[in-house]
Amino acid sequence: MSALDEVRWTEEHTRSADRGRPSPLAAERPSLTRAFVLVMVAIALGLGGLYLVRAALADTGGFTLGSTSAPHQLLRLMQEWRFLAGGLLLLVVLLISVELCGCEELSKVVPLYSLSYVVIALIGQVFLDERVTLERWIGIAAIVTGVVLVLRS
Repeated sequence: MSALDEVRWTEEHTRSADRGRPSPLAAERPSLTRAFVLVMVAIALGLGGLYLVRAALADTGGFTLGSTSAPHQLLRLMQEWRFLAGGLLLLVVLLISVELCGCEELSKVVPLYSLSYVVIALIGQVFLDERVTLERWIGIAAIVTGVVLVLRS
């Protein structure tokens, strides 16, 4: 099937049955390469956001959901710039995820997020002097292999 035939087939099969208009998911679908790049950006932003939130929690004494002091703890956190910046980064991750979920197959997008284990292990070993064991690297290699298999299917 030529590229033009594939485009025509996609247009024909993504029209709403009742009115002949394109369905919301028929909008230009991002390539898997674009999805991969967006997920990698989301992982980086998510790790940065979580780091900032964690630093703010450490400085303000933490947060305990459901405790009587939770509202006071939350107010203290809302005054901490790292909490706000981290929350903003996590919001961007959410927006990236919403976009990807709306235009790509979940069964292909969600496994991409598991590549965060590779990034976390590398950051831990290189920057935080953590010891990443051989068994952990083998597990990470299995995850990467699984992602490749899912994407090729």
